[in-house]
Amino acid sequence: MALEHTHTSFTVSDIERSIRFYIEALGMTAGRRWERTGPEIAAIVGVEGARLKMATVHLGNFTLELIQYAGGGAPRINPRINQPGTAHIGFRVADIEGMCERLRSLGVRFYGTPASLPPPGSPPGTVPPPGARAVYLADPDGITVEITQTL
Repeated sequence: MALEHTHTSFTVSDIERSIRFYIEALGMTAGRRWERTGPEIAAIVGVEGARLKMATVHLGNFTLELIQYAGGGAPRINPRINQPGTAHIGFRVADIEGMCERLRSLGVRFYGTPASLPPPGSPPGTVPPPGARAVYLADPDGITVEITQTL
């Protein structure tokens, strides 16, 4: 059985705020918007009374689907990166320091600070030249976004 990636999806609390973040802060482009409701949607997602506001944003061939439960929603979770079941999304940038400066000016919250990583396959305990710089930041719902600059 062959799989083909179609999209990645995040459940968000305010779809308008999330669309703005992914477009204005990260430079993605707007896709389509729609709503889903009815017994078929409830069956697919396993949530009785589900009413979904949906939108896509794009970066090249990558599609991020944003879903807000306007009906059938649940309390917000704390999506800390160290909790099992939590995921993150990663993007490569040409200038991590410049991107961080721009994101800070937009009020984006960072979990850490940019740090250098050794190249893959480096022996533990050695200090090779860095292979990348990376940092984790939060989207409006606290979903982790990683930005990485390959050196």
